[in-house]
Amino acid sequence: MTYLVPACQGLLVVVFLASAASKLRGGRALRAFATSLASMLPIRGERALPVAVAVAAAEAVVVLLLVVPPTRDAGFAAATALLVVLTSGVAVVLARGGAQPCRCFGASSTPLSGRHLVRNLLLTAVALAGLVGPDDRHPSPWSIAVLLAGGLAGLLVTVLDDLVALFAPTPTSLRRPDGVRSRGRGPARTAGRDQPDPDRRRRTPAP
Repeated sequence: MTYLVPACQGLLVVVFLASAASKLRGGRALRAFATSLASMLPIRGERALPVAVAVAAAEAVVVLLLVVPPTRDAGFAAATALLVVLTSGVAVVLARGGAQPCRCFGASSTPLSGRHLVRNLLLTAVALAGLVGPDDRHPSPWSIAVLLAGGLAGLLVTVLDDLVALFAPTPTSLRRPDGVRSRGRGPARTAGRDQPDPDRRRRTPAP
């Protein structure tokens, strides 16, 4: 369990750094995040931007606290508190049946779902584990490796929606040789008017 804390530290640093950077990279990104907050939570339009700034700033503060050894425990505590708030917000949106896009890590067209709630719950568990985990007074080279491995896991968390969209099965449509799509219901019909059967011969009455 000695390596539990650096693993949690690396994961959370990458996750919160990516989240804060995606919101603070420009005014447009910050306003888009504020708009998503206003559509998900009971926040008035003029108050959405200050709330968005506060969330992004809190995420940046968590990163700073986690990367400095003397304030690492404070970083885990702050991460736990912030994740509880964010997870509660996701739960409220899902309970109301909302389908707003998740902008946790920037612009995204993926609506909030139970997957995001589970993700936040797991991140909260990681923050708690880092907070109560044994303090490593004498870090070893393996601690650095575990820290980097945790960072890699955090990177995978940030691209989870992209990975799901990449590997999720998509419905396919049938295409006939003549280029006309078919929905697979009933026999295929030839586009345009029916063509006469070349083998059909007209019969004339016998004299």
